[in-house]
Amino acid sequence: MAETDSWCRVQDAHIISFTFCPSNDTMECVDLVKNLTIPKEESSEACGVGWKYSQCYRYNVTTDEILYSASAEEDWLTESKTIKCDHGWEYDRSQYTHTATQQFDLVCDRYYLNALLPSIAFVGILVGSVTSGLFLDRFGRLQGLIWSLLLLQVLGIAMAFSPNFAFFAVCNFLLFVVAFAIYLAGFVLVTEHVGPSKRPLAGQMIPVCYSVGYMLLSVFAYFIRDWSKLQLAITIPNAIFLLYWWIIPESPRWLLSMGKFKQAERIIRKSAKINKVQLPDDLFDGSWKPEPHEKTTIDTTEDGMKPGMLNLIRLPNMRKKTLILICNFTANSMVYYGLNLNTSSLGGSDYLSAFISAAVEIPAYLMPIYLLEVPYVGRRWSLCGTMVLSGCGCIGAAFVPQCVGLTWLRITLAMIGKFGISSSFSIVYIYAAELFPTPVRSIGIGLCSMFASLGAILSPQILLLDRLWLPLPPVIFGVITVMAGVLVLPLPETRNRKLPETMEEGEQFGKKQRPNRYKGYGQIRKVLNSDFHDTNNGMQVELVDVQSEFGNSED
Repeated sequence: MAETDSWCRVQDAHIISFTFCPSNDTMECVDLVKNLTIPKEESSEACGVGWKYSQCYRYNVTTDEILYSASAEEDWLTESKTIKCDHGWEYDRSQYTHTATQQFDLVCDRYYLNALLPSIAFVGILVGSVTSGLFLDRFGRLQGLIWSLLLLQVLGIAMAFSPNFAFFAVCNFLLFVVAFAIYLAGFVLVTEHVGPSKRPLAGQMIPVCYSVGYMLLSVFAYFIRDWSKLQLAITIPNAIFLLYWWIIPESPRWLLSMGKFKQAERIIRKSAKINKVQLPDDLFDGSWKPEPHEKTTIDTTEDGMKPGMLNLIRLPNMRKKTLILICNFTANSMVYYGLNLNTSSLGGSDYLSAFISAAVEIPAYLMPIYLLEVPYVGRRWSLCGTMVLSGCGCIGAAFVPQCVGLTWLRITLAMIGKFGISSSFSIVYIYAAELFPTPVRSIGIGLCSMFASLGAILSPQILLLDRLWLPLPPVIFGVITVMAGVLVLPLPETRNRKLPETMEEGEQFGKKQRPNRYKGYGQIRKVLNSDFHDTNNGMQVELVDVQSEFGNSED
């Protein structure tokens, strides 16, 4: 989808070139034909005000008028009227030999489709986040992974041979639905196969591998400049992962939840044999299996509240935490994908910038493993600090002049922004999981993830604002990130804290206790009925000492 220089295609351009281009130099001939057929317009792009050939208009003259007029002088050309491109466009193919933007002519009146396509893709992620979880819970993690990989092959190859933009966009949408299912299936398989002590490390290695794939894409794109061939090159090798059907076992946790005890037993025994672990003799005697008539669903929580999304809004303290987390998820997703899509505007080599942008994510994902456990830092200050760091990097990169040889500084500041937002994106999921109480933890994270998808959908549209003012998109990203980071500070710290297990605990977690307004000399303790006994009428009164801040008092 790279944008390249374009201009109106002119009929019989080869005749004009042959007539007026005696040297037959290709670039010289192209410039001469453009000078005779394409008007120039004022441009205020990166390096000040200048002139460039129009992308959307050409002179309203015929080939014969150009060839047989008195001469192709400037005065004669400026008197000619201009019309919109009516025979398609020509493109600068010096860097990219063939892009989807060129193939489907996504320029001029169709320029908005460049930004619409990634928004459609992010809608695919939103749909995938809703549907793939249901599929994986119903048919299994491994089966969901294999079917998604098969669909990836079919859709990826079909997309490479798209006959029109509509087919291209539909394939792209479905590819993102399937890609999210693959990511989710792999993540769940990993976390359900390892023990609790290894889950944080295994969970953080998943996005690290994602970044490695991002780096490889830059390498592939550097050597393959045709978009359809690149699409095939990154799709077909995924067929090797179909071998996982015979290599990776299904999740035993899912098998047990579905009542497939024999299959789960085989996998667990094999795992124990490989890990050289002795299983208890009574592990598979069936005593722990639920009876068929037993209910396995919970209608209410321990405090009598039904688990549901409404409780996230109904209770005031939960409402505050939910709204703050929604703002953070939305900002993280919007800025992360916005910086990814805006890499080529940083200057320098597109491929090197994309490679660095991917490489910087690896330490960003690994850093929280240590940072979250540092005393006096924890979750809250880690999330706030990384988001403020990202916002400052974005704003700083926006105001670095583009024409004074400071490309390195702009890229450095942008990568600081990318480092911060990548790190905060991984922290916010952990923080949210610890803030939401157990009955609504999945619902709460799912709600926040939905708003994160909406933020990703908006990010390509924000990038279009660079036509109003070039630094505007990174400034918007920076301000939003700083504001969302500061917004975290009223939330409670969760490091080394017992996680809330009920809605009541979730409401009280982090809630400021009202100060005791009793101004007397002592503490008042509730006296139970059992403390009384009447000596004359069967009742006796027990005197209770009152502890005063000045000592004991018998008054």
